[in-house]
Amino acid sequence: MESTFNHPVVGEVTVVRSNRARRVSLSVRPDGSVRLSIPFYYPVREVLCFLEAKLPWVTATQNRVRARYKPHPIAELYETRQHVLQLLSHTCGRIMVSLVPPKNEVKGIIRVKYPEGDNPSGLEVQRAIHEGIERAWRAEAKSLLPVRVACLAQECGLKYRSVTVRNSKSRWGSCSAHDDISLSLHLMRLPDHLIDYVIIHELCHTVHRNHGAGFYALLDRLTDGNAIALRNELKQFSPRW
Repeated sequence: MESTFNHPVVGEVTVVRSNRARRVSLSVRPDGSVRLSIPFYYPVREVLCFLEAKLPWVTATQNRVRARYKPHPIAELYETRQHVLQLLSHTCGRIMVSLVPPKNEVKGIIRVKYPEGDNPSGLEVQRAIHEGIERAWRAEAKSLLPVRVACLAQECGLKYRSVTVRNSKSRWGSCSAHDDISLSLHLMRLPDHLIDYVIIHELCHTVHRNHGAGFYALLDRLTDGNAIALRNELKQFSPRW
């Protein structure tokens, strides 16, 4: 079972509970995200204490991996579903990122301003571009995903408690033991039919908590017998870009 929370110092932390885990293990992913693997019944309070004790190591490791991280280069013609990227050089001595929301039929703007003389292909400007794009994806995901979950849940006859959008780069989505569904903002990079597949996948977990035969039978029925084909198509994408 997997859950996530936002830590004020290290950002998003993914907690994975497993019956096979015998001890707490902590890791920092290549993108700087933090992952804790713990025994299934390990107390939450002790998890938080363990993380707090390891904060110096976590932050130092995050700094090292982020220094090595080189984002995929993005050009100015980049567009999301509802926003277009706009790069502007200016006389201010720092990089600024802002998001102009879409209005009526006009797309919004991901505006990245960088100092004159800087190369827009440089590491710092590219990091700012990625930040702006993720802001756009988050806004789009919050607008689209909760509505789509409600619609599909009604069509499938399934119930859930809540929907949250996170910057998860390890999984497309998850469903808690209390039927709280968490979805990655990176779903905004997928075509509509794969977004629906991920949502239906998580809704099926409100009935079956594992990936057993009952789960896959339900998933296949709710995707008109296309579960395997959709799963294979989804494997061509990754929530880490």
